[in-house]
Amino acid sequence: MSKPDLTEEQQRVLQQQHGFVKGSSYVLMSIDVFRDMMGVGSDEEMAASLQAIEEAMQDLEAGRTLSLDEAKRRLDEKHGVQS
Repeated sequence: MSKPDLTEEQQRVLQQQHGFVKGSSYVLMSIDVFRDMMGVGSDEEMAASLQAIEEAMQDLEAGRTLSLDEAKRRLDEKHGVQS
Protein backbone atom coordinates (compact mmCIF):
# COMPACT_ATOMS: atom_id res chain seq x y z
CA MET A 1 0.00 0.00 0.00
CA SER A 2 1.44 3.37 -0.95
CA LYS A 3 1.98 6.07 1.63
CA PRO A 4 1.39 9.34 -0.22
CA ASP A 5 2.01 12.67 1.42
CA LEU A 6 -1.03 14.84 1.95
CA THR A 7 -1.30 18.14 0.15
CA GLU A 8 -1.29 21.28 2.25
CA GLU A 9 -5.01 21.68 1.57
CA GLN A 10 -5.74 18.11 2.69
CA GLN A 11 -3.74 18.68 5.86
CA ARG A 12 -5.60 21.95 6.53
CA VAL A 13 -9.04 20.40 6.02
CA LEU A 14 -8.13 17.39 8.15
CA GLN A 15 -7.08 19.70 10.95
CA GLN A 16 -10.23 21.86 10.59
CA GLN A 17 -12.42 18.73 10.72
CA HIS A 18 -10.79 17.42 13.90
CA GLY A 19 -8.94 14.61 12.14
CA PHE A 20 -11.79 13.07 10.14
CA VAL A 21 -13.00 13.82 6.61
CA LYS A 22 -15.58 11.69 4.75
CA GLY A 23 -16.23 12.05 1.05
CA SER A 24 -18.55 10.13 -1.25
CA SER A 25 -15.87 7.53 -2.03
CA TYR A 26 -13.20 7.98 0.64
CA VAL A 27 -12.44 8.52 4.31
CA LEU A 28 -9.39 10.46 5.46
CA MET A 29 -8.47 10.42 9.12
CA SER A 30 -5.56 11.34 11.30
CA ILE A 31 -3.56 8.62 12.99
CA ASP A 32 -4.97 9.74 16.36
CA VAL A 33 -8.56 9.32 15.16
CA PHE A 34 -7.67 5.93 13.67
CA ARG A 35 -6.12 4.76 16.95
CA ASP A 36 -9.18 5.89 18.92
CA MET A 37 -11.62 4.23 16.51
CA MET A 38 -9.70 0.96 16.31
CA GLY A 39 -8.68 0.81 19.96
CA VAL A 40 -4.99 0.49 19.11
CA GLY A 41 -3.02 2.23 21.82
CA SER A 42 0.41 0.67 21.53
CA ASP A 43 2.72 0.88 18.56
CA GLU A 44 2.60 -2.92 18.27
CA GLU A 45 -1.23 -2.90 18.12
CA MET A 46 -1.08 -0.12 15.55
CA ALA A 47 1.38 -2.03 13.36
CA ALA A 48 -0.76 -5.20 13.58
CA SER A 49 -3.91 -3.25 12.70
CA LEU A 50 -2.32 -1.62 9.66
CA GLN A 51 -0.87 -4.97 8.54
CA ALA A 52 -4.32 -6.57 8.76
CA ILE A 53 -5.79 -3.76 6.64
CA GLU A 54 -3.04 -4.17 4.03
CA GLU A 55 -3.63 -7.94 3.89
CA ALA A 56 -7.38 -7.41 3.55
CA MET A 57 -6.82 -5.00 0.66
CA GLN A 58 -4.56 -7.54 -1.05
CA ASP A 59 -7.23 -10.22 -0.60
CA LEU A 60 -9.83 -7.89 -2.07
CA GLU A 61 -7.66 -7.06 -5.08
CA ALA A 62 -6.96 -10.77 -5.65
CA GLY A 63 -10.66 -11.63 -5.50
CA ARG A 64 -10.40 -13.59 -2.24
CA THR A 65 -13.76 -12.49 -0.86
CA LEU A 66 -16.91 -14.03 0.59
CA SER A 67 -20.52 -13.05 0.21
CA LEU A 68 -22.13 -11.55 3.29
CA ASP A 69 -24.31 -14.65 3.67
CA GLU A 70 -21.28 -16.97 3.59
CA ALA A 71 -19.33 -14.82 6.03
CA LYS A 72 -22.32 -14.78 8.41
CA ARG A 73 -22.75 -18.53 8.09
CA ARG A 74 -19.08 -19.12 8.93
CA LEU A 75 -19.16 -16.76 11.90
CA ASP A 76 -22.37 -18.34 13.22
CA GLU A 77 -20.82 -21.78 12.86
CA LYS A 78 -17.58 -20.71 14.52
CA HIS A 79 -19.39 -19.19 17.50
CA GLY A 80 -22.15 -21.78 17.81
CA VAL A 81 -24.98 -19.45 16.81
CA GLN A 82 -28.15 -21.27 15.77
CA SER A 83 -30.15 -19.62 12.99
